[in-house]
Amino acid sequence: MRLLLAGVDVGTTHVKVGFFDERGGCVAAVRQPTPRELPALVGAVTAALGECAARAGRGPDAIGIAGMAETGVPLDRSGRPLTPLLWWNDPRAAREAAELGRDAEALYALTGRRADPKAPLAKWLWLRAHSPGVLESMRWWAHMPDAVAYALTGRLRTHETLAARTLAFDLGAGGYDAELLARAGLRTGQLPAPAGAVEPVGPLTAQVSGVAAGVPVVIAGHDHAVGSWAAGVRRPGDVADSLGTAEAVMVLSGSRPEPRTGLALGITTDPSLDGSRKVVVGGLPTSGAMLDWLLGLLSPTSQGESTGADTGTGTGAGQGTSTGEGGYAALPGLLGGVRLPTGIVVEPYLRGRVAPAPDPARRVTVSGLGPEHTPGDLLAAAIEGTCLHARWMLDELAAVTGTAPERLVVLGGQVRIPLWMRVKAALSPVPVEVVRSDDAVCAGAALIAGQAGGSLDDVPVLPRERRPPEPDLATAYVPIYERFLSSARAPR
Repeated sequence: MRLLLAGVDVGTTHVKVGFFDERGGCVAAVRQPTPRELPALVGAVTAALGECAARAGRGPDAIGIAGMAETGVPLDRSGRPLTPLLWWNDPRAAREAAELGRDAEALYALTGRRADPKAPLAKWLWLRAHSPGVLESMRWWAHMPDAVAYALTGRLRTHETLAARTLAFDLGAGGYDAELLARAGLRTGQLPAPAGAVEPVGPLTAQVSGVAAGVPVVIAGHDHAVGSWAAGVRRPGDVADSLGTAEAVMVLSGSRPEPRTGLALGITTDPSLDGSRKVVVGGLPTSGAMLDWLLGLLSPTSQGESTGADTGTGTGAGQGTSTGEGGYAALPGLLGGVRLPTGIVVEPYLRGRVAPAPDPARRVTVSGLGPEHTPGDLLAAAIEGTCLHARWMLDELAAVTGTAPERLVVLGGQVRIPLWMRVKAALSPVPVEVVRSDDAVCAGAALIAGQAGGSLDDVPVLPRERRPPEPDLATAYVPIYERFLSSARAPR
């Protein structure tokens, strides 16, 4: 009997569960908005696993879990959540991050990142100041993949790609830094120990309809890392562009950037999924969120169905002005008549810019918009803006790592939007390969689980297709990229 593998991807916008064959082909999938409370999230995952088992006619041979990193939840000694989910895009800990009291360069040298409010360490400091009872009762902190795996197995572990994003993880030593944790009144024993990406957390012990008890459950890692590994980005020269609500451009490197340079560029360093190299990352927190926001403005009657485009207001739980799946149904009609380039230059910064020139006060700017333009032109220009920014990040990452990119592998939800891929390929300085998977992260988590107890090197690579070059379009974008850089680098 052929292997059947389950993947779980807990994303900002949606939680995705799928069953895949041993090459990553989708057999069954369920996708739904990500709940804001842990019990509802666990219920959604277990129900989706059961539904996929019913569709496939049998249960999986292994379950792999990936997801967003900085979002997590404190658990008490019984494993019950002490708060709703604390989201990565919750800005409330900005003051705590700014007042961390650790030299910025020393912190970067230790952790590979700067202090910012999305980091769990900033959230713990906020809790200590505003809800001290929560930290006093906290036995464990769990990232979302950790919490789901714990609910399925009764065992709490994590992966190094998740632990590294706490802002309390020593990249060189490969463990938590006791002094940083002590600033929040925590001990290393309150953080789950990292496991390898193919090391099972434990056997399934929870009751899941159609799924046999005892199948191995694996925490595959952070979503971007899992997706890029499954996409075949495993050696120097490979660059991953992982698209979703947020976007990450990732360059493999044998070393970390010098702290002063890394801080100035706003880039971060993560361990690679197999731990053999470093991954230098430039992020755009509002990539897919930019399109969500514009669709919401253009289709106000569809507002209220959250896709995760956070406006930075309210509860900070990832909700905001957005369109839901219905807004995307209108995209083909809106974008169908658009001619590229649009001639409109958009800076896609809904909530400030992280990299490669950090500016928390930066906001969306639009230039070149005129009465001759349509709503579709504006949407296409927003897509162009995210692609222009991603090209800027790639250029800076290649320079700082001394890497000569050979190919750009693109994965994520936006690959299903043809215009987005046309612009991405036209702006790329190297050939673009697009991962054709229903969900590369979900499929990647499943394929990694299929190697439970084995080797990451044996994880199959998901099918990719090379975008055909459009030389005339690439040439047309050269002056537009120069205009974008001039505008984006100018002080506001």
